[in-house]
Amino acid sequence: MSKEIQLALPALHPAQLQVVQEAKRFNVVCCGRRWGKTVLGMDRVIRRALEGKPAAWFAPNYRLLADVFRELSATLRPIITRTNQQEWRIELCGGGVIEMWSLDSPDSGRGRAYAVAVVDECAMVPDLEEAWQQTIRPMLTDYQGEAWFLSTPKGIDYFKLLFDRGQDPELLEWASSQMPTARNPRIAAGEIESARLDLSEGSFNQEYLALFVNWEGSVFRRIGEAATAPLRTQPEAGHHYAVGCDWGRSNDYTVFIVLDITARAVVAIERSKGIDYTLQSKRLLALSQRWQPQQIIAEQNSVGQPIIEQLIRDGLRIDPFTTTNASKAQVIDSLALAFERGDIRIPNDPVLIGELVAYHAERLPSGLSRYGAPSGQHDDTVMALAMAWSAVSGQHRLVYPMPDSEIVVKDFLIPEHWPRAYGLDVRWLTHAAVWGARDPESDVLYLYSEYFAEAESSVHVAAILERGPWIPGLIDPQANGRSQADGYRLIEIYRRLGLSLQSMHNPLESGVLNLWERMHTKRLKVFASLSQFLEQRRLYRRDERDCIVQGRDQLVDATRCLVSGVARLRRKPVPISPAPRRAPGDRSWMV
Repeated sequence: MSKEIQLALPALHPAQLQVVQEAKRFNVVCCGRRWGKTVLGMDRVIRRALEGKPAAWFAPNYRLLADVFRELSATLRPIITRTNQQEWRIELCGGGVIEMWSLDSPDSGRGRAYAVAVVDECAMVPDLEEAWQQTIRPMLTDYQGEAWFLSTPKGIDYFKLLFDRGQDPELLEWASSQMPTARNPRIAAGEIESARLDLSEGSFNQEYLALFVNWEGSVFRRIGEAATAPLRTQPEAGHHYAVGCDWGRSNDYTVFIVLDITARAVVAIERSKGIDYTLQSKRLLALSQRWQPQQIIAEQNSVGQPIIEQLIRDGLRIDPFTTTNASKAQVIDSLALAFERGDIRIPNDPVLIGELVAYHAERLPSGLSRYGAPSGQHDDTVMALAMAWSAVSGQHRLVYPMPDSEIVVKDFLIPEHWPRAYGLDVRWLTHAAVWGARDPESDVLYLYSEYFAEAESSVHVAAILERGPWIPGLIDPQANGRSQADGYRLIEIYRRLGLSLQSMHNPLESGVLNLWERMHTKRLKVFASLSQFLEQRRLYRRDERDCIVQGRDQLVDATRCLVSGVARLRRKPVPISPAPRRAPGDRSWMV
């Protein structure tokens, strides 16, 4: 008659249970100190041994084996048939076996077969890659066994590479988890906070937050403090968004990061690999339709240029980013400063956090720094985030930094007697026009209509005349690099096509000042329906050399021309009624 034996196995806390529930064949658990990795590993080998299968426990040295051997022996004592500490072997009723090996030699255990292999403190194993490739992985073949890599991180090493495998959606047999100490409910929160105050930021990030810290030339600090932003699936009303795009090449990932400019927080991350560029373009198009970003910044180097060209043809407005040592340094420095100041929040995403922590600066012989990921690692999410953040960091270079709420008004019917005109900006096939009407009593100029399209000249003329053929147009003949003679010929062509155009001198800097002065003194208001003008105004900025950035500025340039020529606005002509016809000899009109 069989006798029932009850074992008191260690109870797993919720975070440990989560790891078990999400497990695949090969599992990497990067955890903070005292999170409970040893208990999790013991649970894994015990359960396989209770099934009558062989299980293996690996550690960097014999000293680390001793405590685990004693705990396993005590837990399984009622069902142990034989134990041998010299051989580090525990045999159980039912045929299960647990064998323990030190990896001070990567060949330890060579020739055995196991249903599960647990590698404890694997970041401390000096030859982890060789041990896995040449010894442990072949041991799992007979039983199609599983593997568990458990460790607190120790810099950027092979354990980090294994962790990254678990984050790769294409590697279906791999899973990885990042578990800070705080996920263990049995550790007091006050003790963790005390450790944070005592330790350096790097040490706390590594030992308690389970982050892969690059101790040589780390770029970003206070990453753990910033990892508080929730991921979202849709935009919030009244918030503005930007998207950073880093295109994947060969083994790299394509990453789209959505940044909430208003809240200064990352709200969405899309990461893919091995997808053709047509599908990537469609995904970015769908992302743009959902979030309606006011700015999309995409890398244009190499494969980026043709993708951007196609996206522009599909109707997206893209700000290309050319990656050079100088441009990369600029956006990375700006992002690093944002983390340092606590100006940005990110989600607790292990890939993003891992890449940020590992990102480093290398000092060049010239004295400059070269930024990038450690050899064999990725920096795709870092670059996508840096490009997205440039939409925020570049705001100090905005020409018109005033919020929309200060100038936007609801559309209303313009009184007939208010003088009107439109500013016109002509660039090859693309034409832009903005119509304004001035309140004679308050001197407030209201921008009430806009036109921005790429078409033939006849189409442009018809659209402009539709707003009122009597309204005068103001145009600078020398705008956009034209010679004065060529500009006057252009004006004459459009006059023959029916437009009432007036030429005027519209210098850039004084025109910018005129427009800003009207905004600042509340003498310029914009109808809410002028969405394209408002978008261009938000992005109108200067570069590092304090020069106005060209492109996507046609409506703003047309408005600058209108404001500079505000004295030329005209009222709508009043038709003159013909004099009444009188009969011959009628002198009643005479006094």
